Amino acid sequence: MGGRKIRGQKLKVMPEVAKGGVELSVVIPTAGRAAKLASTLQALGEMAEGTPPFEVVVVLDGEDPATREALKRPWPFPLVVVAQPRRGAAAARNLGCRVAHAPTVLFVNDDTRPHPACLRAHWEAHVKFGPAGALGFTVWDPEAPVTPYMRWLAPAGHQFNFSRLKPYEVIPWDACWTTNLSVPRSWVLDEPLDEGFPGAAAEDSEWGYRLWRRGWKILYLPDAVCFHDHPYTGPKDFRSRARMAGAGARLVVRRHPELVWIFMVKPLLACAARALTLLLPAKSYRQKLWDFDFRWNYLVGVVRGRKAA
Repeated sequence: MGGRKIRGQKLKVMPEVAKGGVELSVVIPTAGRAAKLASTLQALGEMAEGTPPFEVVVVLDGEDPATREALKRPWPFPLVVVAQPRRGAAAARNLGCRVAHAPTVLFVNDDTRPHPACLRAHWEAHVKFGPAGALGFTVWDPEAPVTPYMRWLAPAGHQFNFSRLKPYEVIPWDACWTTNLSVPRSWVLDEPLDEGFPGAAAEDSEWGYRLWRRGWKILYLPDAVCFHDHPYTGPKDFRSRARMAGAGARLVVRRHPELVWIFMVKPLLACAARALTLLLPAKSYRQKLWDFDFRWNYLVGVVRGRKAA
């Protein structure tokens, strides 16, 4: 089997991919979550009839023997595996797109399970709408426990707020979430994600802002569903994530000072307003506490930067 070199790394390339013929490249960054990644790959092997020919590109963000072992299993689709030093999700997605073969790439996370119709829905959207992106719907995995806190976080909360999106219409740039997002591969090659973001927080929103400035549109595609398996029992479990989001926001403003209102001033005012509401007895007090906890830790991340994450 032939291989090719990408910045000194020899890649495993399946013969049928090397000859072309795939319509979609599914790019999955992963870091030390072999079991969850295996679940994602298993779901990809169970796609519905009518799914276009696709390949899967797994990018190891840091070497992991357990993940390497899991990838040795036979999979019912062409698989490309490449590794990089631990550099973060943005760098991993860029690398995955560089080695992909299809004209369209679909980003999914290693803790998600695409619905059997997910890939087909993404592909059909690109055929119908032409050179545009497509954001699929991400919801908690029904096969795993879903806590009240998780229901508050998504799909209409601080993590993912799909309630503000209209089906098949253009999304705002700050809803560019790479958990379930397909775009023309050329977009990533021409306008890559910013590899200065070390964590998976705000790097996709910043990228969405740059895509928006270039006039590239992303549509909301509710039929393209991914199930998200990432448990949170309460706000304590999400604080590091909130601080990472704040640290990412600080980096966004450094890159784009014109966004200071959106990423810093507006969140500060919202946190102060939420603190005032806690002084008044009201229904849904627990949810208001959760909201304040998130907003406060987000601001901690803004102030402290990477040290807070």
